[in-house]
Amino acid sequence: MPQLCLKMDHGILLLCLALLGGCIPQDDPADVRQEGYRPVYISRETMIKIAVTAPQPLKNPGKIYVQGTYLFVNEINRGIHVIDNQQPTAPRTIAFLSIPGNVDMAVKGTMLYADNATDLVAIDISSPEAVRVVKRIAGVFPTQKHPAYTNVVFECVDDSRGVVVGWEKGMLTNPKCRR
Repeated sequence: MPQLCLKMDHGILLLCLALLGGCIPQDDPADVRQEGYRPVYISRETMIKIAVTAPQPLKNPGKIYVQGTYLFVNEINRGIHVIDNQQPTAPRTIAFLSIPGNVDMAVKGTMLYADNATDLVAIDISSPEAVRVVKRIAGVFPTQKHPAYTNVVFECVDDSRGVVVGWEKGMLTNPKCRR
């Protein structure tokens, strides 16, 4: 008789656990949405196309270099503004160098050195209104694997989708990467 009670108690216990398990709400991982960052990809073919374009407004400026009477102002992840500063009270933007993934630059003499996502490019600026790429060294810089920010969630980088040239903030579904 004690064995029968023990078996019934186990049965009742299992039934209670089964019923309780069905009553506990559980989040479906596919439904988790939160704000974070997603990589901005472009193809390598698009990345290496450096172009001189019409002046563009400053939106997210970075470093500034002075070369003679010209200013070179980095537009983070986009390129470099070329500004004629002969009249400092009335600077005039004369061109924009579209350099995808550009975040840093340096000037020595008449050469401007800039990162072009993973590549290093040397640009002749001896005639700032007609700059030209002189040399490219591929693969100098590592691929961006995370945004520059800390304590954030982000979409993990998928190298098969192209080269990462920046990060955009948005709503992510079930982000797997954190920094």
